[in-house]
Amino acid sequence: MGAAARGNDAVPLSKDTERWIGKIPVTAHDWTHVRGWVTREAAELKYVGEDLISSPYRSRFENGATIYPRYLFFVTQEESGPLGLGSGRVRVRSERTSTEKSPWKDLPDSEGVVEKQFFRPVLLGETVLPYRLLPPRKAVLPIEGTKTVLHGEHDHLDRYPDLAKWWRHAEEQWITHRSTDRLTLVEQLDFRRKLSVQLPGTPMRVVYGKAGMHVAAALVTDPSVVIDHKLYWGTVRTREEGMYLCVILNAPALTEIVRPLMSYGKDERDIDKAVWQLPIPEFDPANLGHRRLAELGAAEAERIAALELDESKNFVKLRQVVRSVIATSPDAEEVDELVRLLLE
Repeated sequence: MGAAARGNDAVPLSKDTERWIGKIPVTAHDWTHVRGWVTREAAELKYVGEDLISSPYRSRFENGATIYPRYLFFVTQEESGPLGLGSGRVRVRSERTSTEKSPWKDLPDSEGVVEKQFFRPVLLGETVLPYRLLPPRKAVLPIEGTKTVLHGEHDHLDRYPDLAKWWRHAEEQWITHRSTDRLTLVEQLDFRRKLSVQLPGTPMRVVYGKAGMHVAAALVTDPSVVIDHKLYWGTVRTREEGMYLCVILNAPALTEIVRPLMSYGKDERDIDKAVWQLPIPEFDPANLGHRRLAELGAAEAERIAALELDESKNFVKLRQVVRSVIATSPDAEEVDELVRLLLE
C-alpha cells in the first residue's frame, strides 16, 4: 500500500460508514489472517464533523478521584480488642485483593488506628450495577470538611495523631516504591482536583462506569461517599432527574447507539464521556416524555432493588443478572422506544 497523500482541501467525513465487528486472534499479523475473523456491515454514524451534538450533561459529569495504589488507602475494619478504643476511633488493616500489582502486592499489610471521620466509604467501578449499588469499600482518606487536611501551608495533619501516623507510613511506602517522583501522595490522591471537586458531597449524584461492554448507572444518595476514578459522576437536582438519567444510561438502546463512538480495549469498551456525544437533553420536569422516562426509571430501580442478589459474587455476573431483568421487564419495550426517540 502506498503512502497517503495529503490534500489541500478539507473534506467532511461521510455519514455513510461501515462497521467492522470481530475478535482478532493474537496470531493474526496481516490482512490475510485477519479478514476471516471480521464481519463488515453498513452503518450510519450520526454524530460526526459539524453535526456532532454534545449533551448539556457533558460538562456536569466528572471523573472520580485517583485513589491508587489501593494498598495505601483501602482498608477493612478490625475488632477493637477487649479494652476498646474509645469513641471516634477505629482499628483498620489493609484490604488486599488478587488484582494488586507489583510492587504493592509484595508489601506487608499496614495496620493501625485512625479517627473515625477519616474512615470513608468509596464507590468503585465494581460496586455499581444498573440502578443498584453494592456496599461501598472503605478507605482511609485525609478529608476534613470541604478539603484535605494536607492543603499547602495550612497542614492540619498533626491535629489528628492517629491519622498522622497512618498517613506518614503510607507516604514512606509511596516514596520508596513509586515509579516516578513527579507527585507526592496527596498530589496523587487529588490529581487534577478529582477529589477536591467532590467536597463537600452533594445529596444526589448519578454515577456510571468508565468502561465496560454495557453502560451501568445508579443514583447515589449518600453525600459522604467518595467516587473512585473508575466511575464518572454528576450532581442531579432531584430524584426525578436522577431516574431520568439512569433509565437512559441503563437502556440497552443507549449502549447500542453509543458503541460506535467508543474505543475498544481488552474485553471492554472505553465509555468515558462518549455517552454525552449523544443528544441527551437536560431534564425538563414540564416535558411529558422526560417525566415518563423518570417514572419508568423509578419503576425499574424498585424492581432491581427487590432482587435477592448474592452480593459476594463477581460484579460482572451480577450485572448480567440485572441486565436480564431489565431486558424482560414489562416496561422494556416502552423504555427502548422512548430512548430511541429521544436520541434521534
